[in-house]
Amino acid sequence: MLAMVGCDSGPKVQPVTGTVTLDGTAIPGANITFSPVAGGTGAAAVGTSDASGKYTVTDMKSTKPGSGAAAGDYKVGIRWYKPSDPSSASATGDGGETTKLADDKAARTQVSGPEVLLPSAYGDPETSGLTATVSASGENTFDFPLDSKFKGAGK
Repeated sequence: MLAMVGCDSGPKVQPVTGTVTLDGTAIPGANITFSPVAGGTGAAAVGTSDASGKYTVTDMKSTKPGSGAAAGDYKVGIRWYKPSDPSSASATGDGGETTKLADDKAARTQVSGPEVLLPSAYGDPETSGLTATVSASGENTFDFPLDSKFKGAGK
């Protein structure tokens, strides 16, 4: 029975929640990353906002989704992409066969990926200007009101 003392399912973390908005409108499906500042003891924590822009984060070392983040200082990065359109995954010809985009020289020279819906500076915790200090006690609510004209906070 003594062997079980001190065992738990991951690091000591505190619940962390908040809301992400862009120009006053809730952002559904944004990816939020809490990165510990240099010299910090916590691990990164990540979360995704729901339809109302609310999020919770999960410590990367934790086994419990939505568990939170370790107490400490964090820089925060937020990314938000346009949802992919299932109909754009492949093109089909008249007979239903898949057209190989690799045969199209233009398609081979263009780089494409998901469309980013936030200023790119928000995606990097070093340029986002967003921070959070997670407390070992008390409420840890961090709302992030983002601006579509944001250019970056610098390094």
